[in-house]
Amino acid sequence: MASWSSKKSLTVFAVSIILLLIYSYFAFTFPDLPTGPGADYKRAYTWMVLEPERLPANATEKPWTLNPLWQNFFMAPFVTTPWPWGYVLFLAFTLGGTALGAYWFGGNPILLLLSAQLFWVLWWGQLEGWAILALVVGWVGMERQSSWWMFLALAMASFKPQVGFLPVLAMWWWSGNARWKSAFLLGGVFLFTLVVWGPWPVWYLQGMLNSEFVTDHAKIAQSSLGLVASPLLLLTLILPLNRYQRILALAAVGQLVSPYLPFYSMVLLLCFNIPWWIYALSFIAYFPSLLGTSISWNGMVILPLCIVAWLFWPILKNWWQTRQVNKTNPPSSTPL
Repeated sequence: MASWSSKKSLTVFAVSIILLLIYSYFAFTFPDLPTGPGADYKRAYTWMVLEPERLPANATEKPWTLNPLWQNFFMAPFVTTPWPWGYVLFLAFTLGGTALGAYWFGGNPILLLLSAQLFWVLWWGQLEGWAILALVVGWVGMERQSSWWMFLALAMASFKPQVGFLPVLAMWWWSGNARWKSAFLLGGVFLFTLVVWGPWPVWYLQGMLNSEFVTDHAKIAQSSLGLVASPLLLLTLILPLNRYQRILALAAVGQLVSPYLPFYSMVLLLCFNIPWWIYALSFIAYFPSLLGTSISWNGMVILPLCIVAWLFWPILKNWWQTRQVNKTNPPSSTPL
């Protein structure tokens, strides 16, 4: 957990309020769908709560979504509040959760709040704030060995598993005996959603098998490497990292391995204590008209790759140097 001075805390609060006022102004004055502020918030997440009868058509009808239905319990307070006030409340929640993530994991809060990744998350009304909060809650659950905290962390991380589910899964494993009760609780909620809404995983599977669905979800925002990055996951598990480093590595590698990763989901990585030049890379996403989307959006894959390299390089370099020294100066044998 970071230690912020009063001045820094006040600055973070002021920047957050300014951003909230700006996006709230847009919400009240800009046109409605399909391109207005909070478009995904209204199209994807609102109808899941208010129009669940549309779920069986998920495979053939927009807006497509693959979010687990226990998400409805978390989003209902926002989407049932009349527009745009519910969206404004959700913006405040996202900004607060993001600032908390930077505080908890030692990130640079100002660069995080001004990043292109957070800009996209706020404008479209995306769920990354839940993923950030899931890591904070998961850390608390890990330290307290609390099944209820871990249950909440797992539930929130599953909203967008490509963002932060792997590090939360690691925290869940480190939570000792609490992990089994938390898994049982999540399984119970899963069964409850099947009873209430029907076999939604089947409908989601039908959607994933729809070629148009796949094409629609793999456009200009796609930044992942896919299975080609799998060896990095093995290194994440075997290299001598402390828990903080391993959580960050799992978050970065998990995003690289995911079959789908929009660049804005990398906002979670910016909550960690990473070098300033990695933050600078995040601002490249502001310039698609100048650099093209292949560089400014698809090219954002370089951000998690740089985090992985920054974490792994000193360890691998030290291992290689030790190996060379041992080759040059082999241990002398003791005569019998």
